Amino acid sequence: MPYLTTQFGNPSSSHYYGKAPRDAIHQARKSILSLLYPTTTITKWDDVKEHKAIIFTGCGTEADNLAIHLALEECKPSKHHMTKKHIVTSNVEHPAVEQYLKALQGKNEIDVTYVPVNEEGMVGAKDVIQAIQPNTVLVTLMLANNESGALQPVQEVSSYCRQHGVLFHTDAAQAVGKVSVALEEDHGIGSNVDMITIVGHKFGAPKGVACLYVNPDCSVVSSHGMLLGGGQEHGQRAGTENVPYIVALGKACSLLMEHHPVHNKEQWKVNAERMERLRCRLLDNLISSLGSDMVRANGPKDPSRRLPNTLSVGLKGIQSGALLEKIQMKVACSAGSACHSSGGTLSSVLVAMKVPVEYARGTLRLSIGPTTTDEEVDVASHIIAEEVKCQLQQQE
Repeated sequence: MPYLTTQFGNPSSSHYYGKAPRDAIHQARKSILSLLYPTTTITKWDDVKEHKAIIFTGCGTEADNLAIHLALEECKPSKHHMTKKHIVTSNVEHPAVEQYLKALQGKNEIDVTYVPVNEEGMVGAKDVIQAIQPNTVLVTLMLANNESGALQPVQEVSSYCRQHGVLFHTDAAQAVGKVSVALEEDHGIGSNVDMITIVGHKFGAPKGVACLYVNPDCSVVSSHGMLLGGGQEHGQRAGTENVPYIVALGKACSLLMEHHPVHNKEQWKVNAERMERLRCRLLDNLISSLGSDMVRANGPKDPSRRLPNTLSVGLKGIQSGALLEKIQMKVACSAGSACHSSGGTLSSVLVAMKVPVEYARGTLRLSIGPTTTDEEVDVASHIIAEEVKCQLQQQE
């Protein structure tokens, strides 16, 4: 709030009123880096290295686009003795990656290999590695899928990329606050990730702020950003900084890393354990009410390979659009399909996972939050189950 009111100065200005906002942005960078490097003393980083490491953006889409742009800018054709650059990704990436790559493909600027996922929504690390070619400049692989919750083999693939001089980016929008995103040798997703997308509204900051972490030792920091102008963000993203939202993003990271006095662990771990218990309760309630043949959990069967809060659940013979129309004022959830209307286009993620059509058309995407209660889970599952029963009766 102070940065919306009394501390309203421009952080890029040299006068007195720019100092407090400038210091607040500096602290936000430290908070984000503490999330990514939980056992490393960030104070040892010099200001230039720290400044280069975090590029604040307006959203996750911009951060994803920027990661691809920087990789392509850094890897000039002459450097690799090639005429066209190649990128490897999966076939279930967020549209922020998928659509940007397809646009570049449409202009015949790059080649892209889309590695298919298996029926649990995961790509094989070996499949991704085998897709890398001599002219590959970037592998971009989301850490966690936004529909299935499937965690991808980021650590293994990024390790190979580092050894072979290929840049690696991961979109961690869905993962922050649910699983570790530590970029350290023996923690989280490992120390070989070159770029990582972090999105504020996925873990408590406002909508409209995100950042791209770029390894300060990575060559892309010398590339030109997508927005050119006043030189903010070390020349990587011009434009006056959105100080209140940047401060909020840093504060959200700090709250995740606070030590819980009772459970003796970081707050995000406490949240994750609680969300996983409630997600299991939600699924168990639906199965208990509707029967195991009616309910299909989409995604990895191994709980360690999926987000703790996400449940993609297919309801056999149900149209998710019709179901949502009846319950939308009672339960906040969405369909697994791109179109909410009856008979709409199936989600490309569910198609890629080869989810049977009778379950895919009735798929709901359900999420547990840090403050969700047992009672809310029970009420929500009851409302969903009763409406499913009602629709089944109407079909008879």
